[in-house]
Amino acid sequence: MELTLESALSPGAMVGHFAYLLLVISMLMRSITWLRIFVILSAIVALAYGAIWLHDPVTVFWEGMLIVVNVVQIFIIWYTNRRVQFNEDERRLIAERLNTLSPREARRLLDMGLWIDALPGTDLTEQGQPVHHLVYLLSGEVTIEVDGRTVGRCEPGNFVGEMSLVDGGPASATAKVAQEAYCWMIPTDRLRKLRREASPLMAALEVGIAHDLKRKILASNARPTGA
Repeated sequence: MELTLESALSPGAMVGHFAYLLLVISMLMRSITWLRIFVILSAIVALAYGAIWLHDPVTVFWEGMLIVVNVVQIFIIWYTNRRVQFNEDERRLIAERLNTLSPREARRLLDMGLWIDALPGTDLTEQGQPVHHLVYLLSGEVTIEVDGRTVGRCEPGNFVGEMSLVDGGPASATAKVAQEAYCWMIPTDRLRKLRREASPLMAALEVGIAHDLKRKILASNARPTGA
């Protein structure tokens, strides 16, 4: 095919452009499944372009292989996600704070932490000390104390220790269990490693933390002055 402006804008060339456009769009997808779907669509269009306009068996063969590989990979992702199991507590955490993750990704993140029962009087963080765990409160109540004075409370659905994860500093307050709590906790050093790796697991968790911070701010603003 002669390289001219007319040939670059011909109907056949537009099909080729469209194939590459779909490939570029695939690179914008944050979900691996959607990335592969757009790669498949791009390969289908490119295969048609190679067969009908270029009459190139090499293009047809390799685009066909690209389709097969990505279809197989999507099936593997679907099959793996279907086999992942969660208990009721895990499903609640995922629904409230990790709903952007696939089941397989959520399982991997949850397995990095552990579930504990925290008795009244337990300090989850201590003012001025390093924060070793990010804690998600599934049940119970935690008081937030600064210099021995109660300044707030955390309830089910709240994170504890998230501010230190954000700024990397020591705890700005002591978080003390007021009512027996059941919570999920994950080491902050693991989370910082995920952040350095630009992991989608950390990105999803940070979205959940942002939603929780918004909830806390709204609750604080709704609280009567002096309460």
